[in-house]
Amino acid sequence: MRLASGSNSHAVLIGCGSYDDDELPPLPAVRNNLDDLRSLLTGAGNCALPEARCTVLRDVKEPQRVGEALSRAASSVEDMFLVYFAGHGALDDRGLLHLLLTGSDTKLLGWSSLRFDLIRETMASAPARNRVLLLDCCFSGRAIEAMGDTASLYFGQLEIAGTFVLASAPANAPARAPLGDRHTLFTGELIKFLREGSAAERELLTLEAAYRHTSRVLAAKGEPRPQRCGTGTSDQLALAVNAAFRPLAPADVPERLRRAVASGEAGDLADALTALRGLAHQCDHVLGERHELTLLAHRALAHAEGENGHAAEAAQGYARLAERLAAERGPTHPDTLQARHERARWCGIGGDAAAAADLFAELSVDASGALGPGDTRSLSCRWQHAHWLGVSGHADRAAAAFAELAESYGSALGERHDDTRAARRNHAHWRDSADRP
Repeated sequence: MRLASGSNSHAVLIGCGSYDDDELPPLPAVRNNLDDLRSLLTGAGNCALPEARCTVLRDVKEPQRVGEALSRAASSVEDMFLVYFAGHGALDDRGLLHLLLTGSDTKLLGWSSLRFDLIRETMASAPARNRVLLLDCCFSGRAIEAMGDTASLYFGQLEIAGTFVLASAPANAPARAPLGDRHTLFTGELIKFLREGSAAERELLTLEAAYRHTSRVLAAKGEPRPQRCGTGTSDQLALAVNAAFRPLAPADVPERLRRAVASGEAGDLADALTALRGLAHQCDHVLGERHELTLLAHRALAHAEGENGHAAEAAQGYARLAERLAAERGPTHPDTLQARHERARWCGIGGDAAAAADLFAELSVDASGALGPGDTRSLSCRWQHAHWLGVSGHADRAAAAFAELAESYGSALGERHDDTRAARRNHAHWRDSADRP
């Protein structure tokens, strides 16, 4: 993760807020988009692009002028080649994307607009180590009505080899540029993030962090999430220093955990997840991977991943946590066993029932040896093993496992205990399932 090198980078910012074609509504906020992005990229605390390496094309009429600027910039850049466009877009009758310039005529798209495939070719051929495309495109209502799935046609053309692409979701002009706002919606959130930063992020604001932020904020406003695609490591390139970053002190961790958990309990799971990701990363780098507070932050993060619908990420998070706990406290410590339990459970929830059954089989043996076969935690591992056996298609084995488990519960808790009765009901359920042809 590093800032783009200003002396070896070049940005071309293109924006069209006024149009000669009466069918294209004006986008007055685009002017402010260009001015404020330019200030950010040339700022001394950020990329510090020299003035000559930040080309601004405002209300351009001729596609040739844009092509000349892009070709000139692409040929003389070593580190980052960034292209930004804000304005109207349109899809022709073949579904090909065109960026509309001030002089564009919607009835003569091919002759008067900027064909996106030419931008793709220019960016793909640039010798820059990092290529970045930021696209804030509105579509007229007529264009949306004329096409089928506009979003699929639009996003499907954006991938450029070796390029990080961050693009707003296509929408009509009012949704994309609210009347009276200083910026268009997508660019406004991007600029605010780069300017103000986030306490949940690290020292530098990467392109990936910008995607996470704009996606979360726009979704919270009921707007479609932006799209990202790309290959390589450009997503870890930073455009700005995080103004909200504060060095982490151990005393800060409990309060930041409390705020993140409170945010999740209030219903903003995405915000909680972002905060916990940032905190866990900071704890890793400042406190060390095995520090008690680091382990606590990663446990909270793995839990939040699962609660936010990311079962695979939760399983991976708990697997990493179990490894760290095993190294720090021992492989049969109750905390290690609990992390392994959660890993297996989220594997099953994520759709891999067979893996969950195998993991719980191993865990049952270890938990019984460490805690005793009658311990409720050991019995819980056996319960999960039996359950996922059935879910993975082994009804007969699940029935046998629940039969044994019912006897264990009966001995430990009594025949009339709710858990004993539940185990017997599960035994009957899987026995009947196994008997069905």
